[in-house]
Amino acid sequence: MVDEFLGGLPPLLVYAVVALLVAAESAFVAGLVLPAATALIAMGLLANAGVVAVVPAILVGALAAVLGGSLAYASGKRTGPKLRARRPERWERADRLFQRYGGRAVFLGQWLVGARTLVPRLAGLNGMPYRRFAMRQMPSGVLWSLWMVGASYLAGASYHVLAARVGQAGGALAVFAAMVVGLVLAGRWFGRHPGRWSRLGSSVVLSLGALTVLAIVLVLVVPLVVRFSGLASADAAVAFWARGQWTSDGYLFALDAATTIEWPQLLFVAALVSLGSWWAARRRGRRDAAGMLLALGPVVPLAVLVLAVNWKGWSPPEVVFFPPVTEFDGPLPVAAGARLAQLAGGSVAPLAAACGLLAWLIGRHLPRSLRTVVWAAAVTLATVSAGSWVYLGWSRLSETIAALLLGAAWAALNAAIWSGRLDREDPAGPAVAALVRRARGWIAQLAVQERVGALLVPFHEPRKPKVAVAPAERRPL
Repeated sequence: MVDEFLGGLPPLLVYAVVALLVAAESAFVAGLVLPAATALIAMGLLANAGVVAVVPAILVGALAAVLGGSLAYASGKRTGPKLRARRPERWERADRLFQRYGGRAVFLGQWLVGARTLVPRLAGLNGMPYRRFAMRQMPSGVLWSLWMVGASYLAGASYHVLAARVGQAGGALAVFAAMVVGLVLAGRWFGRHPGRWSRLGSSVVLSLGALTVLAIVLVLVVPLVVRFSGLASADAAVAFWARGQWTSDGYLFALDAATTIEWPQLLFVAALVSLGSWWAARRRGRRDAAGMLLALGPVVPLAVLVLAVNWKGWSPPEVVFFPPVTEFDGPLPVAAGARLAQLAGGSVAPLAAACGLLAWLIGRHLPRSLRTVVWAAAVTLATVSAGSWVYLGWSRLSETIAALLLGAAWAALNAAIWSGRLDREDPAGPAVAALVRRARGWIAQLAVQERVGALLVPFHEPRKPKVAVAPAERRPL
């Protein structure tokens, strides 16, 4: 209905109507029921048909999204003092939470129906500075408009099919986000209240049983969520496109990337990092030998996930393709191809969870800049390995993404469980943080000395001694 309505309007009026819908969705609470995303998709399809230009369409959508978010922020900022005066003690806690997680919520909220209306208001209510809000909301609004308009413009498909796909994908993303939030909250509660379980009996047995049940539930539910998103319909097209991109060097690189780094290796490194932290604390006399079991605690949930994934199993593609021998410069793993294809989907989830665990163990005491580098390396490693399985044709795209999401959710749960307990009971954390701060101070001091020394070089150059030539002695004739 929206595409038919917009298709009968002049181009300038199409821009105006879509901009009004997109801005009003965020600016007013009534935007919860306004078809902003649908209007952007319809405008992209009209751009594909030549009714409007695609670049102005993307710009109009981006400007409208930014304007709507700013108006919603101003609305929350205006009504904030009245609401905050009622229960100030609760708003102080909300301010701390929004100060810590508000930037991510603003960036991700632009992509979810309902959150586009509520999150900017919450940012204004909680006193987030507008500069910080704009630095998150503006890039998100631009990317959201580019995705909605650009994808529909490139697709050129019928409006109803594309709208159904986008609606399913948005619903699946919302369900997965709710699952991750629930896992993090449950993990934080369990990490802060470990004594609640000991009243019921053996805490270790109950903890392992609860983790096993939760892992089985996630292994069953996450693939269903990805399947509901409609991503499985693109498996055949992506596999056909990947086969068209095969080269000898690319195939060998993907083969090495998929099979060289495996989750047992990362699990072993994570155990060494945990034991190293325990040993550093024990040398200071702050941890006894029994604390080694607590140090190895974050490794246990990953083993539980591996058991759950192996119990379910991941079905390989019906047909496994290989490059032609005449066009391939290297040994083809034809004999091991079928076996590796069966292991492809099952290895991605533990690898993603192991990457998240290792990144959390290494980066939890580092400053934010170094922590970002560590997490970026972990995400890159997991993504390259998972993409290599898809490139080789040994794993479906939808199952690979489901495995990645499963590993990421499990890593978030694991970090939430152990962050509170290890930070309270591990005295090596402040020592590591102090060591990092001291090293950064040394580096800064050396840099300052180098700069000052470079400036003072002309004044400290040694002067060449003057050579005095004695006058010739006069001798009497």
